[in-house]
Amino acid sequence: MTNSDIQFLTGFEWAEVRLATFDQRLLFASVHLLPKGRTKPEIMNGVETHKLPRKGGTLYFRRTVLTAKDAVKWYRAMEETPVTPVPSCNTDRDSQFDGMPIRNTKMIDDPIWPTLGLPYNNSLFSNLETVDPAPFIGNTSSRVHRRFGDGKGFEAILNDSSALTFLARRLHIKLDSHPEYLGSIVLLAPDPVISKIDNFVIPNTNSNGDEYIFYRFVPRVGQTLEDLKLITFDEQASLLSSFEVLDVPKNGIIKVNKGSCIGKYGYVVTHPVHGILAYHQPTGYLRAVNVSIGVVGETREVRVPIGESKKASSIDYEVNRISRSNSNYGYDHIPPNVNARVGTAARARERLSEAFRLDQKWFGKGTRKEAMAFIRQRISRARSRVIIADPYFGILQIPQFLLAITSNDVKIELLTSRLAFESSTPTDEDGRTKNLSTSVEAKVQQFNEEVERIKKGGNPDFDVMVLNGKSPELHDRFLVIDDDVWFMGNSLNTLGSRASMVIKLPNPDEVLSALRDFHNKSEKFSDYIKSIKDIAGD
Repeated sequence: MTNSDIQFLTGFEWAEVRLATFDQRLLFASVHLLPKGRTKPEIMNGVETHKLPRKGGTLYFRRTVLTAKDAVKWYRAMEETPVTPVPSCNTDRDSQFDGMPIRNTKMIDDPIWPTLGLPYNNSLFSNLETVDPAPFIGNTSSRVHRRFGDGKGFEAILNDSSALTFLARRLHIKLDSHPEYLGSIVLLAPDPVISKIDNFVIPNTNSNGDEYIFYRFVPRVGQTLEDLKLITFDEQASLLSSFEVLDVPKNGIIKVNKGSCIGKYGYVVTHPVHGILAYHQPTGYLRAVNVSIGVVGETREVRVPIGESKKASSIDYEVNRISRSNSNYGYDHIPPNVNARVGTAARARERLSEAFRLDQKWFGKGTRKEAMAFIRQRISRARSRVIIADPYFGILQIPQFLLAITSNDVKIELLTSRLAFESSTPTDEDGRTKNLSTSVEAKVQQFNEEVERIKKGGNPDFDVMVLNGKSPELHDRFLVIDDDVWFMGNSLNTLGSRASMVIKLPNPDEVLSALRDFHNKSEKFSDYIKSIKDIAGD
């Protein structure tokens, strides 16, 4: 290894390697360096396996223990000589599993080796696993390096919940939530210098009313705080108001006079060899806490039918009536704080920005023209496909919206239903009921003529499906433009005539999958035409 690698290993002794393979191919691996002073972990005997159903393959998991130097050497050699890791202690080795060849792909370093990155969340109270860039770390903060490989070919695992559970318990990562790590390997390097950082506000105890921010650094056993730097940055009313670089003294205690701590305060701790060791984003200090305690009293049992039908089954549920008591702890008096006002306004702007990003639009009664223009504008931007799922999408909606398509490369799919053609019973001039099948046949013929008009106009790939049943399974309406999906509260034949909402979905995949299922089990429009003609002929 290079000198930079050796310098990087200062402070570490052992490493734990967790490796999962899928039919002799790297699935995921983590190399966790252990700071000096940590005892050597217990060895694992053999391997654990999980077989996928229907001969879908076998998962293998093995945990091994290497010296930190050997583990990093294996980590860096995985692309050139991919083999299972060989424990550093002879007594830990198993010739049946260790040093065995595994298949691997070209790997991409992130960040550039030997730089390590420190993961951080966007919010102090945010613990959303799906946005965590390093979900395999656990509760202890660690710096990471990642080597991303080809993640293709693992679909069978992602579709098997038991396989995902098997892996999550051993690798500490849910690969269905973090598929970018499929075929990859990560290096985890916890802080080898600092054991703990205490950080809090010292309330005013003198006539000046000054408040202090207190920092206390506790080193690991055998380590010193020499050469550590504390970088503090203060935020006041959305402005960076202070940025200081302080030397951490030998006793590890720093007390900074802030006058009145009504802003947000963050810090970074750096080391000349290990780089960034700790990060704390700008956050306000808690001055008061309200604790609410609920005591369960009466329990109410409720039985209610699940639908309006007389034959509908019933469901039972319980409601616990709760008595609550509140207690306040901390400061009774909070200094005047303009941050609250600025923060409230900022959050309102964030909500508006998010609504704009999601194309959220409310159409009140009488805004039909505005609503139609809104939908046509989105359709005109389509580059590859337009899908409309609307049980009431009928004849008039084709020229109202689909003539707005600007590219001949756009594929069109409609998911409509019998309701678009059979929802009303026509009458003649004397109020007598006309033959329903004949009227439906005329509507279907007109609809088909409009479809052919679009095809001849430059979009020949036009697929129409009719949802099954007189009462279609699909109720809501959706508009798909390329890979984006809009939810529409009303059908396109009444959008803007009655009050309704349109919004672009932040996670369209679930709806796209459901629409594919609806497509596959729906009736082709050509077959529906034939069935109508057969009825009319009778």
